[in-house]
Amino acid sequence: MFASLRCSAESYARARECAIRGRNTAPNRYTARPEAQRRSHAMPGLTADRLSEFRSECKKVEKVLAASPTVSKTLAVPTAEFKLRQRRVANALKKGGFDAGVVFSDEHYNGDVPYLGGNTNISIEQVAGVIGRTGFHIAAGLEGGYIAEQLAHRASATVHKVELLQLADEKYPIRAVRLEEVIEAATGKRMSQIRRIALLTPRQVIPDGVVGYLEKLFGRRGVVDAQEIYFRIKNLKSDREMKLIADANVIADAMTRAMLAVVKPGLMETQVAGWGHLVGKELGGEENGWDVMVGANEANRTLIGKALNRRIKKGDWVHLGVAPKRDGLTSCLRRSIVMGRPTANQRYWFDLVNDAYHVGLDAYKDIARHRKPAREQEQALVDFFRAKTSEVNRRFGLDVDDLSRFKPYTGTHNAGYTECQEFYGAITLESDEPLDKQVVTMLDVAIRGIGDHWHDKVLPVDFVVVENTLGKYDRRVRVLNRVPNDCQALIGSGLDR
Repeated sequence: MFASLRCSAESYARARECAIRGRNTAPNRYTARPEAQRRSHAMPGLTADRLSEFRSECKKVEKVLAASPTVSKTLAVPTAEFKLRQRRVANALKKGGFDAGVVFSDEHYNGDVPYLGGNTNISIEQVAGVIGRTGFHIAAGLEGGYIAEQLAHRASATVHKVELLQLADEKYPIRAVRLEEVIEAATGKRMSQIRRIALLTPRQVIPDGVVGYLEKLFGRRGVVDAQEIYFRIKNLKSDREMKLIADANVIADAMTRAMLAVVKPGLMETQVAGWGHLVGKELGGEENGWDVMVGANEANRTLIGKALNRRIKKGDWVHLGVAPKRDGLTSCLRRSIVMGRPTANQRYWFDLVNDAYHVGLDAYKDIARHRKPAREQEQALVDFFRAKTSEVNRRFGLDVDDLSRFKPYTGTHNAGYTECQEFYGAITLESDEPLDKQVVTMLDVAIRGIGDHWHDKVLPVDFVVVENTLGKYDRRVRVLNRVPNDCQALIGSGLDR
């Protein structure tokens, strides 16, 4: 310490002497030396042309915002609803013969803990929770615990800081507790009295270290996969959840319109995505179900890839996708456009996908209205694509045996606190039950041109998609997005003509 003070005093003396002599020779930490400047790889600031473009884009986005409806930024799931969720889960666990259930979330798979704990602000550290007779108890890392405490009070959830869930190599001056103490608090029992614990989050998500720790405590037979108990409860949406998801889709519409307003050849995917992010935050989207998607040319082959520093070119297919959340509940909207006037073949592929979308939507409305087995909706999509096989072969000189093989995934999936990671509720050909009374579904209809690998190009198209969020209100179905499926005419303004 004395050495540093002496150095500081000497530096001050030299600077003072320089000032007295009338010449400023004291070093300036903010001015790089000439040799450092020569070594620097930093690029100059934005060019005047790019700044002019930026101002033009800003004006377009301002018009989109002016035309967009707004939503309440403070509307949220109330405490009473969180408590109702907790009671439903606890009662189902008791009926199944379990002492408690364990849920897990991280920044990516971030739905299972917030559904009961209200902590929709998960950041960096993973977080778990235990639901039992006494309510919901959050087990968080030593930093993540503070994050959870910010919002957990609205769910009347108790937060415990547990060393097992902290960042791997950090040290914290915090009095942590063991996971056993959290389980005892949630069950109101001693460890010796606890026999069966339900895993409510899939094993694909919970770290093996956490599952292994539980199995050491209760034995392998005492830790039971019981995810469907939780899946079924989360799948049925309340009126407040439906309202928040509808509001999130208002934001999704505006984000997409903003990107449509600015997208053009020469821009980077990231530059387009940036405007989507800005509009989402401005309108109250605190987080996203996944990062904003902008994929041009070959990037369409990713199907769900995020925006990168890649240049958009004239004639490209461009895939746009957004999934903003309101109070943790997710929307989704995806569109495919062409940079410039679409060719006849590009128009053919878009019309095919759009027609398939309407087949899927009509079939969804039918199974909702008449409470039919959900698989009939997926079968309608498969049948549509299969029936187009001969037409596609003739038009493009191909020998594809079944076009439905290029429908890249199940056309309809469940959503909620995640956009596509609910692990339940997707409509497949094995979905024999009708849909639940009030649910949210993503109708995601697409075609891909590649086979099993990136360079396995079969069809003369990479990827075309139309995806919207559907709200099912008993027998009534409502499309929650307002951006036209064919939004080619919106390029350059983002606004309906």
